This record gives sequence, C-alpha cells and structure tokens, in this order.
Amino acid sequence: MTSSTGADRDAAINAFLAEAGWGGAERRSLGEDASTRRYERVYQGSDVAVLMDAPPAAEGKPCGPEASAHERILAGWNGRTRLAACRVDAFVGVGEHLRSLGLSAPEVIAFDVEQGFALLEDLGDTIYKTEIKNGASERELYLAATAALAHVHNAAAPEIVSAAEWRWPILDYDTLALTTGADLFPKWYPAYDAGVKFTGSLQLEFDGIIRALSDHLASLPQVLMLRDYHAENLLWLPERDGLKKVGILDYQDAVRGPAAWDLAMFIQDARRDVTPAVAREVFRGYLALTGNEEESFKRDFDIAGAINALRIIGVFARLVRRDNKPKYEAFLPREWGHLKSSLQNPALKDLKRILEIAAPQLKDA
Repeated sequence: MTSSTGADRDAAINAFLAEAGWGGAERRSLGEDASTRRYERVYQGSDVAVLMDAPPAAEGKPCGPEASAHERILAGWNGRTRLAACRVDAFVGVGEHLRSLGLSAPEVIAFDVEQGFALLEDLGDTIYKTEIKNGASERELYLAATAALAHVHNAAAPEIVSAAEWRWPILDYDTLALTTGADLFPKWYPAYDAGVKFTGSLQLEFDGIIRALSDHLASLPQVLMLRDYHAENLLWLPERDGLKKVGILDYQDAVRGPAAWDLAMFIQDARRDVTPAVAREVFRGYLALTGNEEESFKRDFDIAGAINALRIIGVFARLVRRDNKPKYEAFLPREWGHLKSSLQNPALKDLKRILEIAAPQLKDA
C-alpha cells in the first residue's frame, strides 16, 4: 500500500530500508529529474547505495500489450507512449537484462514494486557530461558508449524481462507512441512562442506526414531501444573492463523499436553539444559494429531525429510554461538546431515545408 503524505512516504522509505538491512542509514537527497522520480544517496558505515523513490500514484498507469489503441488513448499519456511510469519492476527487469549482456547497470540490492522503491548499487557521480566538461576525452567516452549501445542492439530484444516474481513486457514503440510524442510540438510550442501557429488545415497535413514517417519507423527491424540514451544518463567507469566502462542509467522505459532512435538521441543530445568530428566518428563506428547500410540508416536516423526533436521541443515548452521549470528554456536553441539538421534529409522535405510555414524561424535551415 502506497503512502499519501510526505511524512507517510518518508516513514515508508525508512521501513523499506530497514527491511533491506539498511535501517538507520543516513539519507541525502540527490534531487529530482524531469520525471516524478527522486533519488537519495544512503550511507551505512562505509557502505553507500542509491534509493530510487518512484511513487506509483504519481503517474497514470501504463498499458499492457493487450491494450487496443483506443484503450491506450483513454488511459492517457503513459498508455499512448508506452512509458513504464513509476513501475520499479520495469527498471529492475531491464537492468537485469543489460547486466546479462555484460554491461554496467546498477545492481539491485532490494526493491518493492507496490510501494515504488528500489535500493541500488551506487555507480558514483562520473556522469559523461560532467566528466567531459572536466577534461575527459569526449572521443574516448563516446566511442565506448557507442560500442555499448551497438552491443545492446546486436542482441535479441526480449519480449519480457523479469524482476523476481514480477514480469514486465517490452512493448513495441509503435505508430501511436511515435505520433503522440511528435504531437507535443503543435500542442505546446505555440503556447511558448506565439510566432508559431498551426491552423486547422496545417495541423491536418502535419498529422498525416508525421503518421507516415512514424509508420516507416515502426516497420523497421526492432532492437531493444533504450529510449533515453544520452550524456546525463551515462557514467564513465574507467576502473572497469571493456564494455563495463560505460554505466547506464534511466532505462526503465525501454521498448522494442528502431535502432536509429537511440543513436539519434545519443548524438543529438539536448543537453550538450557533441563535437561534429566525434559525432561523425560515432555514426560510422556504430555502422561498422552493427552492419547497417549507411544511406538507409542515415534516412532513418534523420526521421527519428526529427520526430524526437519535435517531441523534446514540445516537452521543454511544456516544462517551462505549464510546470514552471525555466531551466529547460536554455536547451531549446540546441534542440531547434537538431531539428533543422534532420530536416535537410530529402526524406523529410514534406515535413520541412509544413514546419517552415508554421515556424518561420526554420526557413533559414
């Protein structure tokens, strides 16, 4: 049974820690992210772990594989987009799969699905973005993460992952999920920038183009798509060997989907600029490791990049306007740049034309 107040939640956390053998541990907040989850570092003597607090009631319930498109729409955002919401079993199960592939996902010390708690191995603070800012080799770190990503994509995508007695289905990132994400752009960006307008006919044409592009992505061979693979969800662990040098976080929303999505998310990072030479080497390196053909994969990369950029721009506009989180405004220019870059692909000429009408700032792309 989940707790309803802050004091109740705190007491539930302490009880969970005690049951896990961490009773009386010192707790220090690590803050929140763009989701409803929050994290704490907990200390017990010389031992350190990370607590993930993901209150199940904080988000709408996800939909299982049996849900129809209509049922998913009625269920709301998590059903449409096939997000795991605050399901701890998704995090635990996907993490177990990644570790079975020889990768560094945090070991799970204890978890409680019904309450939304997980006690995790502490992989440290060596986040890619910070390490590179402090002088680490961007090329070395990005090529290591490219090898780890290719390793995930080369392995068979599981249909179900396990967390003790719990089972979590790995769903398809289908047309409904893809179009729902892109729809955030016309829904939320005009509220942020009055210069961007979608009339009725323009919206209808946008919807048709996005659906066709999403149908294409959904028809591609499926891999385990980690969905949120970028420099703030990766840790550099140089003391480990091989692929384990890359620590991976925030993978609970993994789905079966097109490989190009993860690579576009990685190279076209909303939170930092990847050096163009490194981006090119990552792209070529990924192709070499996976055997994808360059021209067709570049088309898919740009389609995924454009749809993802529309989604992210919409998300950031919503975070700024609706949720009063102004820090996300600083990321918008970079994401506009990613969108402009993707729209140069001839496969996106129709989308480019529509967006240049709705958003005049794209005409200089």
